[in-house]
Amino acid sequence: MARRYNQNQAPLVKIVYSKIKVNGKVELVPLELYADGSLQKVK
Repeated sequence: MARRYNQNQAPLVKIVYSKIKVNGKVELVPLELYADGSLQKVK
């Protein structure tokens, strides 16, 4: 499996989910958590 890195060359640690409300409904949004603490939306 290939490792993923962000623009700062920090490795991907895990996928986390954030809750958001859209039109009164709760949805989970997947985000990539990197070793330097940054988050990015999953593409």
